[in-house]
Amino acid sequence: MRHAIIALTVMTLACASLQAQNVLVSRDNGNPMGAYYNTPSFTNESVIFSVAGPCQVLEIHIYYMGASARRDTIVVAGDASEGAVPPTHWVWYYNTIIDPIVVDYSGTAGWYTIDVRDRHLRSDGYDRLVIQHCVHPGSPRFAVDTDAQTQPYWSFLMNPAETNSLGGPGRYYLTTNDFMVRLLIRYDHPSGNTSQAPPPPSLVNVTASAGLTVNGEPIKSAIASVADWNNDGWDDIAIGRHYFLNNGDGTFENVSSSIGINRGYPVWGDFDNDGFVDAYVVDGGDNDKLFRNNGDGTFTDVTAASGLRNPAPTVTPIWFDYNNDGHLDLFLANGRRESGGQETYFQDKLWRNNGDGTFTDVTVESGIAAAEPPPHLDCWGATACDFNNDGWTDIFVATYRLAPDLLYRNNGDGTFTEVGAQTGVRGAPTAAPQYFGHGMGCDWGDFDNDGWSDLAVGNLGHPDWRGAVSNPSLIFHNNRGVNFTNVQRDLGLKFFEMNSGIAWADLDNDGYLDLWQSQYSYQNAGESGEPYRYSRVYINEGPPDFRLLDRTWQYGSLIHGAWTVSRIDYDNDGAIDLLVASPRDGVLLFRNEIPKRGRWVAFRLTGSPDDTVPMDAFGTRVVVHAGGKQFMRTLSTSSAGSRAATHSTELHFGLGHVTNIDSVVLYYANGYSRVHTSLRPDRRYTIPYSGEIAVNVEDLASASTWRIENTSLQRGELRFTLQADRPVDNANIELYSLLGQRVFDMRAGSLTPGRQSVLLPVDISQGVYFLVLRHRDGMHTARVYVVR
Repeated sequence: MRHAIIALTVMTLACASLQAQNVLVSRDNGNPMGAYYNTPSFTNESVIFSVAGPCQVLEIHIYYMGASARRDTIVVAGDASEGAVPPTHWVWYYNTIIDPIVVDYSGTAGWYTIDVRDRHLRSDGYDRLVIQHCVHPGSPRFAVDTDAQTQPYWSFLMNPAETNSLGGPGRYYLTTNDFMVRLLIRYDHPSGNTSQAPPPPSLVNVTASAGLTVNGEPIKSAIASVADWNNDGWDDIAIGRHYFLNNGDGTFENVSSSIGINRGYPVWGDFDNDGFVDAYVVDGGDNDKLFRNNGDGTFTDVTAASGLRNPAPTVTPIWFDYNNDGHLDLFLANGRRESGGQETYFQDKLWRNNGDGTFTDVTVESGIAAAEPPPHLDCWGATACDFNNDGWTDIFVATYRLAPDLLYRNNGDGTFTEVGAQTGVRGAPTAAPQYFGHGMGCDWGDFDNDGWSDLAVGNLGHPDWRGAVSNPSLIFHNNRGVNFTNVQRDLGLKFFEMNSGIAWADLDNDGYLDLWQSQYSYQNAGESGEPYRYSRVYINEGPPDFRLLDRTWQYGSLIHGAWTVSRIDYDNDGAIDLLVASPRDGVLLFRNEIPKRGRWVAFRLTGSPDDTVPMDAFGTRVVVHAGGKQFMRTLSTSSAGSRAATHSTELHFGLGHVTNIDSVVLYYANGYSRVHTSLRPDRRYTIPYSGEIAVNVEDLASASTWRIENTSLQRGELRFTLQADRPVDNANIELYSLLGQRVFDMRAGSLTPGRQSVLLPVDISQGVYFLVLRHRDGMHTARVYVVR
């Protein structure tokens, strides 16, 4: 380790001679005044660095003072609190960015230069770097300069021997003057001695232009949900009691006044298998309601008839089929209630669907109750997935208040066994064996394409002494359904204090799942000094390491205080968009314009209740084989893993640069599987259980010259509008049931653009059908609803 004592004038000349892109980040005036020699042992001396854009750190410069030759250990950590307070030594074991650096202090005060060019130390633009060490008797100290420290503050002390305002160890102090610590950096996008401004967003906030506002403002909510409740192939959006119907042209229509639900937060699932998705509406306590979809854009309250009742603070409902009988069951993750300063926790519940519109509480007989005995747990996130690929859907619950997270393995006989400790997903070990994390959200996804679903858990955590007994957000690699390994540090997932909802999605279509991590806030940015707490978007580098690269600065998806996130391709262009819910900045829709690194394919699945596969096809695993690789998704539930948010149930696959799809294999929970070998990339398909047809809806970007809209079928007359810029020749009109049975087929010849009318020679029963219009250049489809 080289060092030198450098006078201020020499340092200035040296910096001037450097290449233009090398920038010295400094706040001190270069004149050492002294050091804090009287601080107790283990006191943290910290300097927080904020930079103007993504950059590489070349050198760390420290002006040391001390009377004795000693070794000092420097730690480079992340700033979990966004500048509010620095981290502490209690979180170094998961919050350091590079391995600790040992500096040999000679006993002579002066500047010491630490070359870190070979350590790949970076800031990604919106994250801050913290240079820290713990002082010990006789060890060197950071020098302070002769000028008073000014805002924004960057030099701190933390005395672990004092009690703080929360009653725990460690009290923070601002130093009177600036610590003499500097960084020599090189910006990725230099502009003189600073960074260029971020590029135009490629995750574009289209909330206003899409019509997802009320009185011109985004809706303030921590929860939003996604579902195609009118079965037109375009996902709709619900934000609390506000319901927005997708118009199919990039905009939404507010239909809140006509839909028949004016409360709570809907979670979507077709519990009665009629082909229309229903809603369990979370409103807390006995106010939760079950609404049946009438198939005409309205809903009816059927709570009383269903027998469902949850006199508890409902947090995260999950629709899924736990017993593989073809009927969606309901798991309710419940939270806590406070009264007179006393917190009461409520047991999670499992309700079995009896198949006749009613439900039975099976919490005890299923084994769920045994894993959560009194006084129960506080739950904020939960989701379902067949983690061991045995055909039976399992449940994961992210708990709060440092309790162990729960993984309920489905035994296939109507019971569950809690295996969180056995499999390693209850949380990462901490300084206290009974303490783990503050779970806020979770999501399953196969990030390394090995055919097994991995688990991401969003944990709220703190950088002070509490960090020693709590977890950051975690990523668990699935070891072939046997157990899991925490790879959060290996993949590069950062520690932020208010991490919350989390979701996997292939945002650039390269074939590898990327990650969105929300970050919550109790206040608006700037209120009482509250910093901006941005959510983060990470791009998966792919093999061999599958590192997650923070691209928030580049992609511009800025939102403060978000809790939940939902996947949705709202414009059906083959790129996953994100609906992010924040009670501070409002619910924002980000359209995905990230440059694509490959092709894609998407599927909507329908089941067969007669074959014990629910109409939603929950419980189905889909594997795409293309270009010598495999890509796997599971359709286990609509739940987004945090609170009452839901994802689209369309399964989206980025494929990378492939020419063809070799095969698509559907593994149904009843043990049946089906192989499709004639599907093509850059298409979206609806695949019924029967497999007799894979409906191909071409993406509008490549087939925008014609499409069909405004379908209806009344009194034997099929009507639709042909939107085209010229007649469609050699057309064939076909009508299929949800199970893929062709009920009508007619050669129509040439069709002129405009309104079409066809009299059907057959009687069509009530239900959902697919209209298929084929001609020599392609095919389009639309759903048709028959309601009597």
